[in-house]
Amino acid sequence: MQASPHSPSTLIESYSMPTPQDDPAQVMRGLAELTRKRLIGQDAAVEVFAVEAYRHIALGPLQRRPGVFLIAGPNAEDDHLDLVDGLVRSLKSLGGLYKLAGIPEEDIDQIFSSSPGAMEGTSLLQALKDRPDGVFVLQDIDQAHPNLVTRLERIWGHGYIIDDAGKPRSLADAMFILTTELAEGEIGEIARTDPDPARLHVECLKALVDAGFSASLLRHVDFAFGLKRLTTGELNHAYYERLAALVASHGLVLEEGGLDARILLHAMDPTAEPTVPDLMLPWDNLSDRLAQLKAAGAGTVRLILDDDVIRILRVESATPQWVIDAFAANRDLSADGEATDE
Repeated sequence: MQASPHSPSTLIESYSMPTPQDDPAQVMRGLAELTRKRLIGQDAAVEVFAVEAYRHIALGPLQRRPGVFLIAGPNAEDDHLDLVDGLVRSLKSLGGLYKLAGIPEEDIDQIFSSSPGAMEGTSLLQALKDRPDGVFVLQDIDQAHPNLVTRLERIWGHGYIIDDAGKPRSLADAMFILTTELAEGEIGEIARTDPDPARLHVECLKALVDAGFSASLLRHVDFAFGLKRLTTGELNHAYYERLAALVASHGLVLEEGGLDARILLHAMDPTAEPTVPDLMLPWDNLSDRLAQLKAAGAGTVRLILDDDVIRILRVESATPQWVIDAFAANRDLSADGEATDE
């Protein structure tokens, strides 16, 4: 059985941060921006997820049951989990991530065991007791054993669990994120053609039922988010626009043709040789280095791939192209990725 509160690596770490009491629109913008750092090219789904997640959080004790949300559609490089990443980094703590596909029948009881040592990681029931306001990700819910789904539906319907003292404990602040790859092709096309969130929610549910998804389980889903299918050209453009926007946010200009094509290649296909682990992850580091370059008086920059990191090169407008190319190829680079100045 694979069940762990801190895996896979896309949900690297959970942050126990209080729910901000700031302006709701500002909070939702912040959540959307944080999520877009990982999930590129799915802005519509990110925006809707931010709204629905915050809406559940804002209701607080007024609701009687946990929020149940479903992510469907294309799932390249665990995009489904990337949609949750901003939430567990900012507004909610990660209660657990459970891979439900292929759990043997004899392990069903273990996942709901009250004993902390009943299984590798933490049992779902124990995790709910320890963190009743957390985010619980149930991966491949369509492949879960029917008995497990029945128990989950009972928890969602009641809206509470019985703690170790024998008292009911509300789960109104908990959030369950379900994922499925069922009907991902059809949903990916629907999301391309109909961006309206309410209609997409309904169409996702219809497509899933037609594909054999449990209608009983779907009755508990508050909202379904469909990721759209992206062509190679659209994904390429999305990555370029994201990087160009990051450069522009620091008052810098990305030189025309100044984005190394290998960056886009690895962003779209992490298996490309030579492999570059986690190319897009050091986003904050890249932002900090852009800020430093701006403070040093730079105006135009280019981004190149050097070893396994994105390097930033300052470009002087009057510098001939052949000098720029020679600089990129031969100039020594400092350890933090900036070109060293003589």
